[in-house]
Amino acid sequence: MKNFFDSVVRTPGVLFMNIMIFAFLVNAGVEYIDGTNMQGPNMLAAACLAVAQVVVIAVQQLRKVRQSSSIGLAR
Repeated sequence: MKNFFDSVVRTPGVLFMNIMIFAFLVNAGVEYIDGTNMQGPNMLAAACLAVAQVVVIAVQQLRKVRQSSSIGLAR
């Protein structure tokens, strides 16, 4: 299980997406506190990034499984 989490952390783009999600959520909080009622687009952007992050992780894990299985078949 530790190998799975290590591979997720090392997936290209995951750290950047986490930083962007955090930034959009902070911006939505500031917009809410200011009372401008413009937090919706920021929350939508954070949600879209979270979904994209899950898709990127899933695709990367599938590629790793396929690569490891093809290496095992080559032996």
